[in-house]
Amino acid sequence: MYHLTMGEIKFLKEYLTGDSKDGDITSSILGERRGRFVITVEDQCVISGIEPVSHLFETVGASVLLPDGIGSGSKVGKGVTIMTVEGLSREILRVERTSLNILSRMSGIATLSRKAQDIVEKASSGTRVAGTRKTTPGFTLFEKRALMDGGALPHRMNLSRMSMLKDNHIAALGGGPEGIKIGVRELRKLYGQYNIIEVEAEDPEQGIAALEAGADIIMLDNMSPKECGKVAARIKDRARELTRSVTIEASGGITMENLSDYAPHVDIISLGFLTYGARPVGFKMEMV
Repeated sequence: MYHLTMGEIKFLKEYLTGDSKDGDITSSILGERRGRFVITVEDQCVISGIEPVSHLFETVGASVLLPDGIGSGSKVGKGVTIMTVEGLSREILRVERTSLNILSRMSGIATLSRKAQDIVEKASSGTRVAGTRKTTPGFTLFEKRALMDGGALPHRMNLSRMSMLKDNHIAALGGGPEGIKIGVRELRKLYGQYNIIEVEAEDPEQGIAALEAGADIIMLDNMSPKECGKVAARIKDRARELTRSVTIEASGGITMENLSDYAPHVDIISLGFLTYGARPVGFKMEMV
């Protein structure tokens, strides 16, 4: 179990308020009746969302019990009980749908992330998959958590956490290798050596320029596996000449079907579909 951040707690409060700002008018008829409820999963998946959902139930005074071996990151089968909740029935039912929605979305992302990471590890044990910033506004923090629960890297959490020179930045700086050199130089001047700089490269010349300018990560964007391999090899050769280490990332046009073709050439493969393409997992809550 991990501790939720203040930002995550704030969002959870907003989610619950948005669903029942003036109370659950149906469940209010239950008065002080207490109940015991179980949440079960309707399909095999990697569980994610245990921590935020536990927090929601505890916020309304309910107690939460997790079966042994169940937690975020656990792989479970269909029909498995992942949580038991006890307390005032009216309060538990008020939280029910918000909690199930969180579990459904997060577990879908974690499950797809685990599948992608497993494919990559079979092709290249040192390569990792990562998410992107293609996330849902207002739910990004939890989608990033879900990526990690599935074994993927979250990539940068937001625009303030890491510098990333993309095609439009480079174009605004004059384009091509020279635009990349200007961008990296200015970022180093502004933020120093402790700021990680990633550069998006669309061809070998841009990749070499990013390396020579001092980029920490070079993203090879929208290249075929064969082209990606050739460009990555050139960058690595040049890095050895400069006695520099650099992380190489691939992104754009990558699918589950060709994922393993990219893995041997790079350190990281970033995949937007891990968040926007994940299928939600079904959960249900029943009184026992």
